[in-house]
Order: sequence, then structure tokens, then C-alpha cells
Amino acid sequence: MRFATALLVLAVATTLHADSRTYTIAKGGSNVAEFHAEDTYDSFDGKTSDVTGTIVADPANPAVSSVQVTINIDSLDTGVSLRNKEMRERYLQTDKFSTATFKSVSVTGPASIAPNQPIEISVTGDLTLHGVTRRMTIPVRIVLIPDGRIHATSNFKIHMPDFGINVPHTILVTVNDEVPVRLDVWAVGK
Repeated sequence: MRFATALLVLAVATTLHADSRTYTIAKGGSNVAEFHAEDTYDSFDGKTSDVTGTIVADPANPAVSSVQVTINIDSLDTGVSLRNKEMRERYLQTDKFSTATFKSVSVTGPASIAPNQPIEISVTGDLTLHGVTRRMTIPVRIVLIPDGRIHATSNFKIHMPDFGINVPHTILVTVNDEVPVRLDVWAVGK
């Protein structure tokens, strides 16, 4: 009887993930992570296209999806080499913490995803930045492209002190030391 039950559980689990597909986020191209900050003199943006990861998704059941994204923060560029150097060395300490990672633990949203129909989902996961891991939920806009790609965009804020990063007093960020972040990725199905 236990063997039959185990087979039934295995069959149900296999069916639940039968239509899951793995999508790869490759470095470069249109993939980008960006942030915005303001100092006492002007505002500035930083960005990198060194974004990689995977999305495992089933359009018929988005709740079983998973996401893992890695951003090379040592490659963030603000357009000013001296500012880049100071940001990397003094605040982000990229010699010790060269990447930021996000690994999902749950996805909530509509019951299914139709091709070319943008949907809004919430992805809860663990963000590791500056050697500190915090759980957070971020909003994500997803478009399933019929040619086998997923386009995902997200705008959220990171409270820098939560990750042991003290924002310098010369930089005026939004309330409570929060830095707005934008993530825009294209993932290609395998």
C-alpha cells in the first residue's frame, strides 16, 4: 500500500511540473540592473548589463515557478570613474561582495499566463547583498513571448542599512535610506 501511495504522489508531482520550462538570463544584451541616487550636487544613475540567472516557469501554473538572478555589482557604472571607484570600495566593498543574488521562495499572481498578455506577479525571495541576506517581496511584470522568451521587469527599493551599507550623508536618497532599483531581463527558453 505504501508503494502504491508513493507512486501516486510521484505521478502527481511529475504532472504538476510537466509543463515547466527553464529559461536562461544571459549576461549582456538587453538585460540590465539599474539604480538611482542623488548627492548634494546632482542625481546619478548606475547600471550594469552583467545580469545572469534562470527562471523555471509553467505558464499554466505560475505559482510553481522559481527565479534565481545574480547581478555583478562590481560592474555597476555611474558614468564617472572616480564615483565608481568610491562606490565600489567605500560602500559596496565589491572586493569582498562582488555580486548580489536573489533566489525566490514563492510566486503569487494569476492562475495562468497567456502569451503576449502582460501580468503582474509578486515574487518573494532572499536577496543577498553586501554579505547580508534578507527576505523581500518584489512586484514583477511578466510577458510570455511566443518565440520562447520571457520578459520580466521590476521596480523596487532597497533599504541600504538593512544590508550593512551606510549611505554617505552627501547622498540624499529617498526616505529611510532607500535606493530605487530597476531590473529588466529577457530570459530564453532551453
